[in-house]
Amino acid sequence: MPTFYRFFTLDDAFAFLLEAKGLPGIPSAARRKKRCVRACVLLSWVALEECLDVAIEMRSRRQRTFGPFPVPLKQRLWAVLAALGKAPIDDTQFTSLRAIRNKLTHPQSARNEPALTIGQAETTFGFCMATIRTFFPFQIDLQF
Repeated sequence: MPTFYRFFTLDDAFAFLLEAKGLPGIPSAARRKKRCVRACVLLSWVALEECLDVAIEMRSRRQRTFGPFPVPLKQRLWAVLAALGKAPIDDTQFTSLRAIRNKLTHPQSARNEPALTIGQAETTFGFCMATIRTFFPFQIDLQF
C-alpha cells in the first residue's frame, strides 16, 4: 500500500490558487483576487521549506550521514538534491520566483502593493510542487 503525506501549507496554497482563478474579473472581486494570489505565493514557499525540512528529518532518521545542510533555502535545497543524486533545479527560475516572494516579505513601502498575477501564483505553486516531488520520498496528497 502506498504512503501518502499531506501538508496543510500545500493544501492552502493550492486552495488560494484555485480561488483566485475562479473569481470573476469584476472590480468587486479584485481585492480578494490579489489576496489569494499573495497567499498562494507565500504559502507555496512556506510549503517548499516545510517539505524540505520534513524530508531531511525523515532521511536523517534512516541515515546517520544525511546532513547537516546549510541554512539558506537555496543552498540547503541544492545540497539535499546533490546528496540524493538528483539534478539541480533551474537556478534562473528559482531566483526569479523567489524575487516575487521577496517583494511580499520585504516591501519597499507599506503603500506600494506588488502587482502580482494569477499566472505568477500558478508558476510559483507549480515550481514549488515540482521541486518538492523531486526530493520528497513519498507521494503527496493535495486536498482542498
